[in-house]
Amino acid sequence: MNFKKTLLVTSIMAAMVAATAAQAATQPGLNTNLFGTGSSDAAFKGGATISMGANFLAEIPADQKAGIWSTITVPAAEVGSEADMYMVINAGDKWYMRNATGFVEWTDLKVSSLVSYETKTLGATESVNVMDLETMAGTTFDGKTLRVHIGYMTSTSPLVYSSAMQFNVANPPSDTCPVGGGSLSPVVTGGKRLCVITGNVTSDVHLTSNFEYILSGAVFVGGDNTDSAAITMDAGVKIYGESGSDFLVIRRGSRIHANGSPSAPVIMTSGNDASATASTRGQWGGLIINGNAPINGCSEGTAVCEAEGEGSTGLYGGNNPDDSSGNLNYLQVKYAGFEITPDNELNGIAFQGIGRGTVVDYVQVHNNSDDGVEFFGGTVDAKHIYLSGIGDDSVDWTKGWVGRLQHVVVLQTDRGDQGIEADNNSSNRDSLPRAKPVISNITLIGNSNTDQGMLLREGTGANLSNLVVTGFGDDCIDIDHPETFAAAGGSIAGLNGTLTINSAVANCSTTFREETGDAFTVQAWFEAGSNNSSTNPGMTSYINSSVVNAVTPTAPTDPWFDTTDYIGAVKDSASDWTAGWTYKD
Repeated sequence: MNFKKTLLVTSIMAAMVAATAAQAATQPGLNTNLFGTGSSDAAFKGGATISMGANFLAEIPADQKAGIWSTITVPAAEVGSEADMYMVINAGDKWYMRNATGFVEWTDLKVSSLVSYETKTLGATESVNVMDLETMAGTTFDGKTLRVHIGYMTSTSPLVYSSAMQFNVANPPSDTCPVGGGSLSPVVTGGKRLCVITGNVTSDVHLTSNFEYILSGAVFVGGDNTDSAAITMDAGVKIYGESGSDFLVIRRGSRIHANGSPSAPVIMTSGNDASATASTRGQWGGLIINGNAPINGCSEGTAVCEAEGEGSTGLYGGNNPDDSSGNLNYLQVKYAGFEITPDNELNGIAFQGIGRGTVVDYVQVHNNSDDGVEFFGGTVDAKHIYLSGIGDDSVDWTKGWVGRLQHVVVLQTDRGDQGIEADNNSSNRDSLPRAKPVISNITLIGNSNTDQGMLLREGTGANLSNLVVTGFGDDCIDIDHPETFAAAGGSIAGLNGTLTINSAVANCSTTFREETGDAFTVQAWFEAGSNNSSTNPGMTSYINSSVVNAVTPTAPTDPWFDTTDYIGAVKDSASDWTAGWTYKD
């Protein structure tokens, strides 16, 4: 089909609306435009990404592939219709149109000269994704502002197209260390080009991948809800800590943007990374993020409940469940978790009062001495979390965390405590808000040197589904403390949804730890759920076995969760989301 009318470039330019510049896993919304008469209920979303839509960027680093991840919601009346699909790029004074093989320059800027790149039958939603615009266009866009439109036309409709997905492609980075509120001074040693970061960072700083970075001492970004700043880490950035006193703290009101990609994750690791072994741990501090989301543990009537982080890492907690501390995408944290005192160790990543406005997707913590990730209250959600070789608990929560988790691998090696250690509050087990995360598609693999798969205690709640728990030395599942049983309903007949498990396979040498005086047995609680089995899954790795893939999953009701046709974290080798970007000994 051909357009019947001519559209000058100025007509498109007038309709351009920039894509949202925030870092967000949700595709930014776009306006719907028509060339021709009539109206359309089509909806467009999309933006620029280097991470296949794990987050969206207002600026793409020069050394990364600029991609577009977008979606068209098709009106019901047009579903099943044949449509021509279109995409155009404006870069400075040049325009490009997509055809069946790539992009070609569009010179006369008339709609009648446009060609479609594909003719297809429309579904209810259509994904329009491009991994590498520059390669497809055969040119570089360094230093340019790009505006990308997508659209379609059926035989009975006018051209329907989006407002612009607008973003910049950066120029190659400067040959001097970035300037920030702290001290960043260039050092060249051992062939590495290094910048040293120290002190308090109170203005925005952008770490580019042409340098590597050393944390010298405790580095704090921002003040406590004052002098707020952002630290942005481009894909491929490497940050080193050389001792237990070297760690990075994001204070309340400030942000971290770890913008890794599948081929170039951001790496935070030990200065001794090159000589690390499978048992190396506790070489530096770790990453601590403080937020303004609610926590529990304060006296009734306290206006703002807040607490001091472990290791004197600052205050956290507040009244904003939607608070954002930035984003962590394609990030590795390795060999951290220094022990300050026997009861005061730093976690790989401490999420302290973090809000659900924070994006956490594709994160690995490897060989941490203390916990892998710990949630101290807050509402933050996370997907695609890989926790390997953790020395203490892999997933830990306390102080009323009510976030969501999906696609989580826990793979313990030569040592480790719990796969999950879950508390509401050890000082006041019924403190509100009660911890009640929702967790789906998690695989917990232990060994004879590790303790328990899941320890649910201190009054916590949780809604657990689509789990695999196996191989732990003590037991698979333990529920402790009268308040935990009481919060769950007090009896098997009275279970109220506060603590549930469905579509789970659990099998260890001792699968359920039973203790005298408990209100009900752990086994009875497990069997009260749907589709649960204590059959040996036959797994020593995180890839599902045929036994596990035969279990019927529990479909999530919350649209935040991805719908899967399997339980556990990874269905098969072909769908292994850990491949490529994670570190494995």
